[in-house]
Amino acid sequence: MLEPTTPNVIPNWVQPPLPPVYVDDEPEFEIAEVLDSKVDNCCCKCKLLYLVCWTRYKGTNKETSWILAMELRNAPELISDFHLAYPVKV
Repeated sequence: MLEPTTPNVIPNWVQPPLPPVYVDDEPEFEIAEVLDSKVDNCCCKCKLLYLVCWTRYKGTNKETSWILAMELRNAPELISDFHLAYPVKV
């Protein structure tokens, strides 16, 4: 089980994010929440995308990103929570 990191006590030093956990030889990153969804007609594989907030990247330029819906197979609860909160979204 993963544990949260402790705050940095050294002034002016930024601790880089921890490396990802590997599941089935694939890197697995933890998602804090799903923020938005959209349909992208330019995508070939999956047109539905979700804007996610990554747990370990808070406060960095990599904190959020759009990812394909099929890449969220390990986060069904987060998708369900998003659609319950925003039922009119895609």
